[in-house]
Amino acid sequence: MSEFHDQFARALKTGDSAALAAFTEGSPETKFKVYRNNVVKGAADTLGDAYPVIKRLVGEEFFHGMARAYWAKHPPASRTLTLFGEHFSDFIDQFEPAAQLIYLPDVARMERAWLEAHHAPDAKPLALADVKSLPPQKLAAIAPGLHPSVHLIASELPAFSIWKTNREDLQVKKVSLESGAETALFHRPQMEVRYRRLSPAEILFLTRIKAGQTFETASSAVSDHFPGADPVPVFIALLKEGVFNGLE
Repeated sequence: MSEFHDQFARALKTGDSAALAAFTEGSPETKFKVYRNNVVKGAADTLGDAYPVIKRLVGEEFFHGMARAYWAKHPPASRTLTLFGEHFSDFIDQFEPAAQLIYLPDVARMERAWLEAHHAPDAKPLALADVKSLPPQKLAAIAPGLHPSVHLIASELPAFSIWKTNREDLQVKKVSLESGAETALFHRPQMEVRYRRLSPAEILFLTRIKAGQTFETASSAVSDHFPGADPVPVFIALLKEGVFNGLE
């Protein structure tokens, strides 16, 4: 049966069911086409649920054509479609019909960050109460890393603003592509995904923590790169948001 399964998987991907005739009575073409169309439509619908902003930006008809093209190149590798679309942003970047929408790949990365934060493993973040009683030297030496749900998505374009207004607003706000680069934070410290745009100091602080550095080193980096900036409010604000790993 392994040969049948191999041929069936190949037929699903290519649409050519001729090789299946050896395993069936009569021509499998008509029934297979119906089955394949249902499979592809299910995957495209799942992708639309995972990337609602992309679908809103390009329209349903265009999106389903793009989703079908994506499926043909990246068919699901898992029995569950929950996280289907891992390579969608890179695919959009190479998808010629969408080439003029230069912000679309980065918006798709925002969508993916939300989805992965939503499905991230549950973990207790470091809380303000956890560090209040720690001596300053001990707190400074902690290198907690980031909470497993945290995603930092950088774009040279205002992709986060485009994503946010298309996700939240009935009347989409106009976003100028000249408004500059944005880096966004996505995370789920408890039950709900949170997201916002980050300041340059926050980006630097989180990048250093993600790299395994201590609070002291990350704070020093902020002070060095942004003279006159106080890293303490940056640390406290991020701590309250639950973006750091909890202490064991």
